[in-house]
Amino acid sequence: MAIAEDAASVLEQFVQDGQSCLTGYLYPTDSVSVANLPAEIAHLLEEIQAKDRTIQECRNIIHGRDTSIQKFIKANGSHIPHPKEEAYSRIVLANYDRAQIVQEEKVGLSEKAAIIVCRAPPPPPIPQSNNSIEA
Repeated sequence: MAIAEDAASVLEQFVQDGQSCLTGYLYPTDSVSVANLPAEIAHLLEEIQAKDRTIQECRNIIHGRDTSIQKFIKANGSHIPHPKEEAYSRIVLANYDRAQIVQEEKVGLSEKAAIIVCRAPPPPPIPQSNNSIEA
């Protein structure tokens, strides 16, 4: 006599077996239950959104310092050095570096989300109508 299994336990076993459509392998620490998939994806998207805000802050700082230098040059010409140009340049470069690091972290989070989504079973196919339009 066969053991009756409910759909949730079969799905859970499928996900835990490590089926992935992107990489063919899973990281051993990435264990997400099927019941928790929406919450896990939402959490990853919130982290990505927070990193977007951090990058925007970096851009605002860069823009502010650059605007200050440009206004000084417009008012005084390029022959007179801006008194804070060297300090502003360091701040701008540091913010570009910070934005690059945060962007790489965002890529890692989005790849993790993609792996989690691909481990979930695919949605049912959308039925195609027979009324195709020929070009």
